[in-house]
Amino acid sequence: MAYKPLEEGYFVIKDEDQPVLIGSYSPSADKYYYPIRKLCPVTSEPVEDAELPTEGELYSWTYIEMPMMGAMPMGDQKGHGVGQIDLPNGVRIQSIIKGVQGDWEIGMKMRLALLPIKERGSNVMCSYCFEPVTD
Repeated sequence: MAYKPLEEGYFVIKDEDQPVLIGSYSPSADKYYYPIRKLCPVTSEPVEDAELPTEGELYSWTYIEMPMMGAMPMGDQKGHGVGQIDLPNGVRIQSIIKGVQGDWEIGMKMRLALLPIKERGSNVMCSYCFEPVTD
């Protein structure tokens, strides 16, 4: 089965099933943004599509006791983590984070990962999430 983005335009899946977020870079403001923008919010000038770093640092997290994406089974944990991850280029991403309460610490290294959602034909439709770096 092949992994595919559930919705196009937010990330791509590279070799070895590695997701990469697609954001925007504003040359006029020298700033990166996520998700993709049509114009720089600072200068109103055109922006360029840009691949964002796949690792960052956990800025903050919380645990939500409700199904992920509103419809997925809750599993044994009865909820899931959501974190804000600071990327080295200044972008802060809010994302589902893998693991359970007690796995996360502010400041820890996090890595972008695929989050399988459902099968559609011969494809596994995915979103993205972040997971703690353990190596």
